[in-house]
Amino acid sequence: MSYLVGSIPFGYLIYKFKNGDDIRKYGSGNIGATNVNRLMGKKLGIITLLFDFFKTFVVTIYITYLFGNELGVVCGFFSILGHIFPVWLKFKGGKGVASFLGLLSIISWPLTLIFCFFWLITVKIFKFSAIGAIVATILNIIIFKLVLLVQFSKNIMSWVPGTPFEFNVIAILSLIILYKHHSNLISFFKK
Repeated sequence: MSYLVGSIPFGYLIYKFKNGDDIRKYGSGNIGATNVNRLMGKKLGIITLLFDFFKTFVVTIYITYLFGNELGVVCGFFSILGHIFPVWLKFKGGKGVASFLGLLSIISWPLTLIFCFFWLITVKIFKFSAIGAIVATILNIIIFKLVLLVQFSKNIMSWVPGTPFEFNVIAILSLIILYKHHSNLISFFKK
């Protein structure tokens, strides 16, 4: 069920409803908020981002409330997989960043703020959203690991939420997201 909720392609549906066509034919060919923003403007781009964020956020928080933290995180993981590999679009979906933030915001709000900070700084410098996502994803997973090491070895920074299990889930998702951005990285270096 979490996978199916995550696989609702909001960017695709918004573009289809507004323009009667397939968003994958235009711009970057992606169904996510960045391509919606590029093709249809900031307002619809933000709406797409919020829908993609909240579909994972709601699934994760609801299952966490009913069955506990670990199952909630697992369901959030499957929601993100649904977004990236939606059954409705022959498993070719978005790159998962907004949905990823929906899960990360429940796991650790400080890590979510760090991710957003690095994304904003990188986009400001390079003017390329995908590079912001790549840099923020890499730095976020490094910082998450360092925080866990400091918490367990020095017994400090215990106020920062996040467990080794959650780190493993975030690490796997980070690798998938980085893989999904490999074409952006190639095109960035060709410029």
